[in-house]
Amino acid sequence: MDHTYQEIKRQPQSFREALTKLQSMKLDFASIFQESLDGVIFAGCGTSYNLALSAAHTFQSVTTILTRGVPSSEVFLFPGGIFLPSKRYLFVAISRSGETSETVRALRFFAEQYQGKTVGITCEPGSSLSRFSSFPIVFPFAHEESVVMTQSFSTMLLGLTFFALSLKGQEDVLNPLPEVLERKFLEEEKTVKALAEEERFNKFIFLGNGPYYGVAWEGSLKLKEMSLTPTETFHFLEFRHGPKSIVDEATLIIALTSQSAFPFEQELLKEMVDLGATVFHLGTMPLHFPRTVEI
Repeated sequence: MDHTYQEIKRQPQSFREALTKLQSMKLDFASIFQESLDGVIFAGCGTSYNLALSAAHTFQSVTTILTRGVPSSEVFLFPGGIFLPSKRYLFVAISRSGETSETVRALRFFAEQYQGKTVGITCEPGSSLSRFSSFPIVFPFAHEESVVMTQSFSTMLLGLTFFALSLKGQEDVLNPLPEVLERKFLEEEKTVKALAEEERFNKFIFLGNGPYYGVAWEGSLKLKEMSLTPTETFHFLEFRHGPKSIVDEATLIIALTSQSAFPFEQELLKEMVDLGATVFHLGTMPLHFPRTVEI
């Protein structure tokens, strides 16, 4: 677990190195879109699939190109539900090790069946993903000793966000992130630790919308994977339709709110607090509710 903690704390430095590397790749990113494309598919397994969900949402929002995030296995098991005949796609394969069997197979399947351009994003130089993709993006400084992915997830998500923003000349908005993250670690670590030491919770619900939905899934997976704790994940308003019936004083809701949907998210969280839940809130606008921890 010490490896994991150190890898989490190393994220600001990993972000700095990633942004430097990505600046040098902007012309490569632009060249991928010299020919028109009908769609972009992001694919991964486990954490990398969660990453694909968030990256795909951001990519489509920024570029206005139809984009989906899918599990790698769906690409070769059910391609008809992903690709349309006679359409041109960019395929983006995501794998920390670059050797995830389903993801490597999906990349090769796409290259053989659809002859489209491929991007492979990984943390391992010389891996299958870096060798077989048309445009490899490799972050060796985000290599991890831990089984669970932490800094590799956030660094690859940063890379794919930069990819999208650079196509519109907007990538400079990411420059403050290393310092922001460093400051947040210093300010909030004690708060998070105190909440983690609470023993009254036995139900853990992660909520996210839009680009935060994949991140919510990843938070849920990390808690489940590292502490062997059952967790669930929902879109905010979907939680209202049935699942909220389990909420009581032993429920901790981890809420990743957005600016665009905040009034709806805030209303849903107020309902959950009234049912007895405690909210761990990650967002830019405060909730001002009882039993709420703000980050």
